[in-house]
Amino acid sequence: MKYNKYQLKALSENAVTHQASLSAGVDIAVGKYRRFVLTIARYAMMCALLGVVVRVEAIIAAKLDDPPQYAAVVVIISGDSGQCSATKIAARRFLTAAHCVADTSTGMVASTFAAGRPIQVSNAVTPALRDLVLLHVERAELHPDFERALGRFYAYKEKIINEYREHYNGVDLELRIRRIESDNHFTARNPDLAVLSVRELTPGIPIARIDFAPLTAKEPVHLVGYGCEAGRDVPLASKYGRRRWGETRVIRIDPVNFYTFAYQMLPGSPSLCSGDSGGPVMRAGKIVGVHGTVYGLSGKTGARSNMSVNLRAYKAWPPLR
Repeated sequence: MKYNKYQLKALSENAVTHQASLSAGVDIAVGKYRRFVLTIARYAMMCALLGVVVRVEAIIAAKLDDPPQYAAVVVIISGDSGQCSATKIAARRFLTAAHCVADTSTGMVASTFAAGRPIQVSNAVTPALRDLVLLHVERAELHPDFERALGRFYAYKEKIINEYREHYNGVDLELRIRRIESDNHFTARNPDLAVLSVRELTPGIPIARIDFAPLTAKEPVHLVGYGCEAGRDVPLASKYGRRRWGETRVIRIDPVNFYTFAYQMLPGSPSLCSGDSGGPVMRAGKIVGVHGTVYGLSGKTGARSNMSVNLRAYKAWPPLR
């Protein structure tokens, strides 16, 4: 569904007017979310799948996790793949997002997460180089549904790109390839989940438990991660991000994902940012979701909503047990 500029202005004014009551604001935002999400899904899926770094000025309303409440949440750094957030769920297993460890250029797990490859993790609130723990990958498992979808997307992309190469060249070819690589939607229909098994123990990092009980609309949850934030007030020691969390509420739940309010829809709610991918959604100290992407990301006001994998739907997946 598309809106003209006058309709969009009216929606914005209505959302502000009704924020006086939290309950009323939630009800109104739910309806607007369902209508608006189709127009912004394409942009959000591009960010999630390709790992595009989209900078915002702050993770609005997030608090530094000090004193620590979420010490099981870590930052993971791997070669040229950048960094993501993750949560320790067993002695040698970390739960994160599939797009953090997948390589869309090959349709497979990224080579930086191959067996035996080194990664670094830290659960320090503000990690410094001395806080990074060297580990070695034993296995990186994508959820089977995501892995199959990634393979289909790769085959489709390669077919189209090969056709382009027969008819175009230079800048025209490059632009067409970029367009086809960003044109994907499958993370909204397939679980963006991965589990990293490592060879070493990490006794200094506690284990967080997964809560498979159902979520409900309007339920409060915490978003946790090491994503980007305002540059001017971040000390140099935060090169690897800082663990922060913010409280928001569930909008709705579908068979794959659930959606939470971000700042544009409910001022004071956190918006995910680059580096938060793979981090947990927590309810009463237990994991109920994994960060995937955001909708309607703006450089000034954060996002409209956050999308996370609904772990209840995947409780039968062996790596989560």
